[in-house]
Amino acid sequence: MGFIPDDIVDEIRQRNDIYTIVSEYLRLKKQGRNYVGLCPFHNEKTPSFTVSPEKQMYYCFGCGAGGNVISFIMQIENLSFPEAVKFLADKAGIVIPEGKNSAAAQKLRQREKAYRLNELVKNFYHYILLNHDIAAGAREYLLKRGIDRATIEKFQLGFAPPGWDSLLGFLQKRGYSPDYLEAQGLVTKRSTGTGYYDRFRNRVMFPIWDHKNNVIGFGGRVLDDSLPKYLNSPETSVFNKSKNLYGINFAIPAIREQEHVVIVEGYMDVITCHQYGVSNVVASLGTAMTREQGKILVRYAPNVYIAYDADTAGVAATLRGLEILQDAGCRVKVVTIPDGKDPDELIRKKGPESFTRLIREGSKSLIEYKLAKGMEKFDCNTIEGKIGIVGELIPNIIRIPSEIEREEQIKLISTTLGISSHSLWGEIKKYQQKFRKNMAKWDKITLERDNNTEFKAPKGTPKVTNPEQVIKKSARRQAEDNLIRLLITHQELYGRVKEELGVNFTDVPEYIVIINYLDEILASGIEFEPAAFIDKVADKELRQKLSALMMQEEPPGDPHSLIADYIKVIKDDDIKCRRETLLKQIEQAEQSKDMELRDKLLMEFSKLI
Repeated sequence: MGFIPDDIVDEIRQRNDIYTIVSEYLRLKKQGRNYVGLCPFHNEKTPSFTVSPEKQMYYCFGCGAGGNVISFIMQIENLSFPEAVKFLADKAGIVIPEGKNSAAAQKLRQREKAYRLNELVKNFYHYILLNHDIAAGAREYLLKRGIDRATIEKFQLGFAPPGWDSLLGFLQKRGYSPDYLEAQGLVTKRSTGTGYYDRFRNRVMFPIWDHKNNVIGFGGRVLDDSLPKYLNSPETSVFNKSKNLYGINFAIPAIREQEHVVIVEGYMDVITCHQYGVSNVVASLGTAMTREQGKILVRYAPNVYIAYDADTAGVAATLRGLEILQDAGCRVKVVTIPDGKDPDELIRKKGPESFTRLIREGSKSLIEYKLAKGMEKFDCNTIEGKIGIVGELIPNIIRIPSEIEREEQIKLISTTLGISSHSLWGEIKKYQQKFRKNMAKWDKITLERDNNTEFKAPKGTPKVTNPEQVIKKSARRQAEDNLIRLLITHQELYGRVKEELGVNFTDVPEYIVIINYLDEILASGIEFEPAAFIDKVADKELRQKLSALMMQEEPPGDPHSLIADYIKVIKDDDIKCRRETLLKQIEQAEQSKDMELRDKLLMEFSKLI
């Protein structure tokens, strides 16, 4: 591990139940002794992500991602091993002692330093908004927008003074250098090359949190007509707007409870919604959704509603967002607010019920929305127009996972455009055939590029001329598979296996690793824990294979009887292989007329028979 002692890592892992941690990110359903859900690491419609509370491990049978609670946090939060351990230590209330000055430790400290700085800046802006005369205009602006004191406190809204170096001076007194503040997006170097000035000036400030409640950046809005109207923090070591959503830290509980999330465009839309009790609302930090934001949302809710402005830019952003969210595995709908209003204005004028009713009763599915926009784009009274509309809808139709829903959407398109469902299905089949042909053509080009005229097995794969060899190999491999699966949960049987087969009875790399690890720890009197074992494996590919193996159920039946059967299969295969080798050696000895060697080999062969 490096700078965190192994015993501390073990304690942190043991104090963080994998089911509890994973269920904070995705919805899990009980299935036998395990839990299953949609994998957060790849797009899928059928749950293949499996969590085992018994083994304290997870594995996706779709993409191969697997490991323990630490590796899950590393993967889903994009953290290094030390950062993931620190993340889980904080959850468990465990203090990690300072250790070696490794690169990983330095990176972790740098992130924490940035978080502390942003927290300090947030408090600076918030204090000025609430207490200084210079912020009177900002307080009046928020009052006119209907934002009350409790909401100002909840979202920690602030005000950046109009002076050129108010924040800079404040932070320099606390030991922060201007060049570090520039790297964190808080000050800007003067064009003259000498000196710095505050990035945010005379703006209402909106702190931006990540879903772990760390302040990662800021957004600022002017009080007059100057441009830019909104200004966000630039990319920093902790802030990436394409990977975050405004308000996500406040919205997660409501999203989980209501099983849907509403995406709006602006800070004020989110704040007003939350103030009026519509708490499952977040905002994208830009005009369009990104794939990273889609992955965040699908962790918490399967149903997503987009409520962007109805102007041209808003429509384009909505269409892009719909495609991205559908690809991420969400069921997406569009909320079109009447009279060109935004959620903030609608709620303040007509109350929160008007907005929630619009979501519940007035939202359109992705197909409905694209159909309506297609009819604005094409003349649906002409054949060409109908073909154009259908062409834009087909890629989305074939991605709908439910056959019933797909059928209903096809009926809708058929009725609206005045074409038969049969014709529409015909166009869908043509599209799929064309897609398959293009894929086949691509495969052919790829093969020719690689000088392959036929399928070639991976390098090192033995050639099999006798089908019986496949059967024999499969029987041996199946016995090894099952034997290893049994040993994972019945380590007490390892002594018998070692006595009868030794430790070198297999050539499968992941099996060799497990056998050697079992041999080492059981000799030391330590209990085998799959979740602890997986931390010892540095190679990512091997770790995934081991996770897959350890997440498999043990073979049904009496373990002692099964072990005896598997040992017999492996021994029998060893004897057969040795006999085949001896026959070849006997033949070679006869050809070389080495009768002494031949007789010795024949004696060994007769014993095997």
